[in-house]
Amino acid sequence: MIDQDLAIIEKYGLNPTELFIINLIFLTQEGYSEPYLLRYLKIPENKENFRPILLQLQNKGIILKSYKIPEKGQRFDPLEIPFNQNFFKTYWKASFELGKELFDTYPMFTNINRCTVSLRGISKKFDSLEDFYRFYGKSIGWNAKKHKEIIDLITWEQENNVGFLRMSIASFVIEQKWVELKALKDGKIANVNFDTLVQI
Repeated sequence: MIDQDLAIIEKYGLNPTELFIINLIFLTQEGYSEPYLLRYLKIPENKENFRPILLQLQNKGIILKSYKIPEKGQRFDPLEIPFNQNFFKTYWKASFELGKELFDTYPMFTNINRCTVSLRGISKKFDSLEDFYRFYGKSIGWNAKKHKEIIDLITWEQENNVGFLRMSIASFVIEQKWVELKALKDGKIANVNFDTLVQI
């Protein structure tokens, strides 16, 4: 994820603070539950410098010139900020790497009642792999540390033949099953027959 952030910074001439602000705005626009942007703006120094950063992003072509950045004291709605579509595609392409790594790490098949069943199907829930990747990124707040923890949990489950991952990858992400998997790994769940817990 750091490599991807640096690539975006290099390509668009951003500084780390500008990219951080972009991340906060995108999280807000994607409906992420944590009010990170609001928390950021509650810090007086950040609030004071916020409009100049938006102007910098507009001058660099990240935010469209058609957007009138509110003056100090005026109403501000982050949902109204329009981003350059080329930048938007580059940003999400980098973000998709998290979802792709999850997809590549997740087991391909499992055996249920002596039948081999695919676990990587996403078409019942998502229109494309890109939609799935984006949903996964949003689910974890595009947090690289959280992503690594999930990958490590899946690897642990497979190496120890735990039998927990008997659900589709779509169900795993939608229901955030990594929470239960972590509880299992940490010894907080006992005497459960995971072979009976099947979700496709």
